[in-house]
Amino acid sequence: MQIEQLGPYRIGRKIGKGGMGSVYEAVDEKTGQRVAVKALAPQLAMAEGFRERFEAEIESLKKLQHEGIVRLLGYGEHEGILFYSMELVDGPSLEQEINDGRRFDWNETLSLAVQICRALKHAHDHGDALP
Repeated sequence: MQIEQLGPYRIGRKIGKGGMGSVYEAVDEKTGQRVAVKALAPQLAMAEGFRERFEAEIESLKKLQHEGIVRLLGYGEHEGILFYSMELVDGPSLEQEINDGRRFDWNETLSLAVQICRALKHAHDHGDALP
């Protein structure tokens, strides 16, 4: 099933996939802003516990305001599909960089580790770990 629209967001290419759904590049048709939209897989919305986990993920993101954690922009349900939108971060992920064979010097490695630890500490301090 090809998703074309979720709420105010015109859905573009898939940029990621996880255990609960997929993440798409999208455009807010009201503002023109490019965003990332995570959609819960429709078959999981009916499975016990998945809807609650997805909603808990949204509640966690509402509490988190940190430069190392994407901001939640909106959320909703469209034709039975639960979704939320967040900042779109351009560029490759750290995982992609590593898989592509990029080698980090010790300064880069230390800087990345500190940034990740600060974001995780913020999430921990606000009572929720990111799902």
